[in-house]
Amino acid sequence: MILNDRKSIEKIDKSNMLGLIENFDRQCKEAGCIKIPSIKKKQYDFIILSGMGGSAIAGDILKILVEMDSSVPFIVHRDYGLPGFIGKNSLVLAVSYSGNTEETISAYKQAVSRGATVCAISSGGEIEKLASTCGMPHIKIPSGQPPRCSLGYLFFPLEKLLYTIGVIKQCSSEKISNMALSCRENYGIDKIQDNKAKEIASLVHNKNVVVYSGNTLSPSALRWKTQLSENSKHIASVNYFPEMNHNEIMAWNYPDFVVKNSVIFFFYDKGDNKRVKLRMDLTSKILGVKSLNIQKLNSYGKSTIERIFSLIILGDWVSFYLAILNGVDPTEIKEISYLKKELSLVE
Repeated sequence: MILNDRKSIEKIDKSNMLGLIENFDRQCKEAGCIKIPSIKKKQYDFIILSGMGGSAIAGDILKILVEMDSSVPFIVHRDYGLPGFIGKNSLVLAVSYSGNTEETISAYKQAVSRGATVCAISSGGEIEKLASTCGMPHIKIPSGQPPRCSLGYLFFPLEKLLYTIGVIKQCSSEKISNMALSCRENYGIDKIQDNKAKEIASLVHNKNVVVYSGNTLSPSALRWKTQLSENSKHIASVNYFPEMNHNEIMAWNYPDFVVKNSVIFFFYDKGDNKRVKLRMDLTSKILGVKSLNIQKLNSYGKSTIERIFSLIILGDWVSFYLAILNGVDPTEIKEISYLKKELSLVE
């Protein structure tokens, strides 16, 4: 089997994404030591994180934590500019791994012009230059890898920042690092038997993938969708309970060839609302009658952040193995690169 053959994998994985996934534990440790700037500790009306793609996932996780620990509205903004309600009493987190994401640059400039408190995080690029010019705080993180492989660098400095200003409780980068190390042992190439990541990748190969979760694991579910898209070049979709029950449950009838060729994942978390869990159980029962391929995955870990990362890390491994089965380099993103090049030619 190709997923057990490191040499065969290396021929496809030309840019060594495997190395980045294998060393995610080290990234988390390093990220926990990154120095953060001091920003004003006050009662903000809104906190908004501007970011796209791999850079925005950190915001999705932070949003769950802020909703648990704070009364401050927290928004993840995936667009140009900023909503009209963002102003002087807002905290804007501008997140761009490269520092050159045009949507985030647009949001950054608007935040400065409106007098908001702004803190940026990037590995360099235009965002760092703007922060220097404006005299605004900037968190510098290591460069040289795809944004989607830099979640530790993007998340933990921002988590520490929000903790220092009293918005959320402190998280442990060491616990996530230890979890990533354990996952490497359980999901890595050298684990031949009972390797859940390899089993799932083989199961969904040439299948339509759909992921459902409640609110707590929504960052994990979205991460699966985006990693399968970018790493595996594989179409996947995501939706959330209870909203799914108000529309999409009826979609599992047609087109017949899509329905029959799908694998549906239900992400369960012990922090879910008990009615959400009931809805998931009933929905899986309803869809099961139609002989659909349903897979239930449970998060694990004591804290919410551990449980979110437990499925994120599994999904990263699954997306890597699925890329290998699809015969594609998981790092290559030629369509995205072409799109950015063409956009740069137009003001």
